[in-house]
Formats: sequence, C-alpha cells, structure tokens
Amino acid sequence: MKRGWTMLLSLGLAAAMGLGIAGCGGAPDAGGAGSSGGASGSAGSGAGMATEPVELVFWDMAWGGAETYPPLAEATIKRYTQEVDPNVTFNYTNLPWSNWFETFSTAVASNSAPDFSTGGGFMPFQFAVTGEAADLQWIVDEWKKEGTDTDFPEGALDYWRYKDKQVGIPWNFDPRLSVIRKDWLDEAGLAMPTSWKELIDVAKVFDQRGDDIYGVTFGVVNDSACFNHFGTMNGGLYYNEDGSGNVNKPSTLSTMKFFSDMKKAGVLNDGIEGYQGEDGKKLFIAGKAGILMGGTAQLREPLAAGLDVAVIPPLKTYDGGIMKGQNCINGFMVFEQSKHKDVAMKALKWYSENTGEVFAKGDMNPLPARTSFYEQCTSEYQQIMIKDVLPELAPLCYPLTSARPSTSSIEGQKLAMTLLQSALTQDEAGMKETLGKVQKDLEELIAANDK
Repeated sequence: MKRGWTMLLSLGLAAAMGLGIAGCGGAPDAGGAGSSGGASGSAGSGAGMATEPVELVFWDMAWGGAETYPPLAEATIKRYTQEVDPNVTFNYTNLPWSNWFETFSTAVASNSAPDFSTGGGFMPFQFAVTGEAADLQWIVDEWKKEGTDTDFPEGALDYWRYKDKQVGIPWNFDPRLSVIRKDWLDEAGLAMPTSWKELIDVAKVFDQRGDDIYGVTFGVVNDSACFNHFGTMNGGLYYNEDGSGNVNKPSTLSTMKFFSDMKKAGVLNDGIEGYQGEDGKKLFIAGKAGILMGGTAQLREPLAAGLDVAVIPPLKTYDGGIMKGQNCINGFMVFEQSKHKDVAMKALKWYSENTGEVFAKGDMNPLPARTSFYEQCTSEYQQIMIKDVLPELAPLCYPLTSARPSTSSIEGQKLAMTLLQSALTQDEAGMKETLGKVQKDLEELIAANDK
C-alpha cells in the first residue's frame, strides 16, 4: 500500500542525505515517446536524438527574481545543445503570472502551444481532459531504469498520473505557510503557538503593541492562500477519497469560524476584506503586524528585509485535523500537439536533472522537487523551508494523492476567496448558506472537468 502525502516529504528529506543521485541518462528507447517525424532518430540511432535541426519552444513561468532566474533558466536549457544534441536549439520564453491561464489556453486552441513548459500547478491535469497533455511515462521509466526515481519524495511521480497517463513530472514545491515575529514573541515572553486558539491569544498580545499594529494580516482578494492552508490543516477542504466534492462539512465551517474568531477578537487589520497578499506582506515588513499568512514569499521577503521571523508549525485545529500544511506542487508538461515530442521529452528529462543551479542562484520562492538539489540550497530561507516546512505538508487535493482537472477550476474560480470573504463578513447562518452554494459549484466543476 502506498503511503499518504502526510509522510512523503519527510521520507524525501531522509533520502536527501545521499545527495548524489541526479544525472543524465542514455538515449531514449525507440518506442518510448511520441513520433516526431523526420527530426528524430530511428530505432537504431535512439529516439529523441534529432537527425536534422530542430527548434524546441519552452515556455517557463516567472519562478524567481526577474534579473536572476530567467537568464539562469535559459542558459541551463541551452547547455543541452552543447552537451547532448547539437541539432536541438531552444526558443525560451519567461512568462509573467498575470494572464498565464489565458496565454496557454489561447495557444492550445490555436494549435500554437509550446513543445514543453512549466505553468500553473494543475495545468497538466486540465489539459489532460482534452488530450493536450502528452504522456511522459517514458521519462519516468528511464528514471526507474537508472535508479534515479528515488531523487523525488515518495509519491511525487505518482501525483502526476491521471487515468493511467503520466501527464506531468515534478518541478518544484511552493508551500503555503504562516510566519511570526520571533522577536515579538521573545519580548512578550510567549511561546510559539501550538493551536488555533493559542494563535489568536498570541495575536491579541501583539495587537496591544500600538494602535496601528495588528496581530494578524493576510490576503483575501485574488490571494486566499491562507484559507486553503488552514483548510488542509483541518483535514482537507474539497474532496472525498473517491474524488467527489466535499466542501460543505463541519470541518470547513470550523475553518471559517477560525477566521471569523480572529476578526471578532480584533486582531485583523482594518479593511482586510479588500487586501491582497502583497498588501499584507507590506504591512508585515513595515512592522505593523505580528503574524503573516500566505505563501513562501511571506517568509523569504521578511528574511531578506532583516526581520527576526519564524515559521509557525502546523497547528492543532478546532477539530483535530491532520496538522499538515498545504503544498502547492508544480510540474513540467509536454504538449500533445508538439511536432517533436520525443525530442522534447529527452530535452525535458535532461533539464529536470540539471536545474540545481537555478534553485541555488535564481532567487526562487519554490523549493526543488529533487532532493539531490537540497545541498545547493544554502540560503537561510531555503534551509528553514527544507528543515521546518517541507516535511509537514499535504496537497490541496487531500485526501486524494493525485490532483484532478477540477482542482484547476477550484483555484481558478477562487472558491477559497468566496469562503474566506464569507467568514469575515457573515454570521454562522450566512456561512452555512455560502457553504451550500460553494458545494453546488464544486459538484458542477467536478462533473464538467473530471470526465
């Protein structure tokens, strides 16, 4: 029986102690990948090796610093031409996150998708429904032959399977978390909170530091990462184990009550209902809040600003929950409409194995999915993430171990924002009514997407 996601990353950290795993494999087997016509070799020369000039289009997202990440990523993929296949060149594009969904959807609809890409966390599942995500089983089979599949935490490869098809391969982990002013805790003689109740009690003390200082801040509009984080911690938000929708339940209501309780306690900043994640982060870095909830940038940037902060561990919830944080899992995919799929798969396999420097020097918020790259992640931020955050995570789709196409719509249609706004503005009766509406929306998304 496969272990659940509650154990996967801790096992991956144990495996990282070896740290000598990643490396380039040999030429692909002839039958492993899709046909690329005359550009690829025959069975005798090794599929995936181009026999005439081929340009592969690689679309990548803005994963790190604007001045550091794109040049490193582009330089890494272009090493493939010198080190592996001189017939293969690359057209690299680094895309902003604004309108990324529309950009990919338009490209696929017009038959002008890239050969391979990174993208939104659930994008491979979404395009799998329409047959636009190529099967990457060849890459996984090669890693298993080489013994390098163990470079990923247990279950990380299986996460990308949908209906017996390998629609993606792991790229990075981008957890959700909460950070706290450690120096404020020390000054008040307080211990790190261990439960939702204790967090509110600590926030009340922080709130007394001044009229313009607040206990807690976070994003709500277009950035409700904190709600998914605490909902996952409380046992999972959206699914049953069979993939059916399950948001209208007591544990979701108690998660909403937790946010409502913070507002009732007076520890949230004024106007938080209209806050985005960036607004909360600015307030926190300015010394105007003691606890900041959101994504990985909420730790990385305060550390860079010199603040004395720590990550709040998964807390005991009102219901017990699973006490695991939420992990955003991002991957690579190859598009079915690529004319050079076997060449693209070989290049993608190599790129996955050679991006350690990108994580080390690219000013990235996410952490590598490959544990062998951890030894290159030496910054204070990365070390905190590896030691304190990655071992205690579960995916947004929990208790499912693999996401669904509907998970992309859950994120895209901002169901978390609807639930969080309800928690901050409605009484219990209103929250229950909202839960019923979101449950109906969720069931419709699952019916429409998870075919």
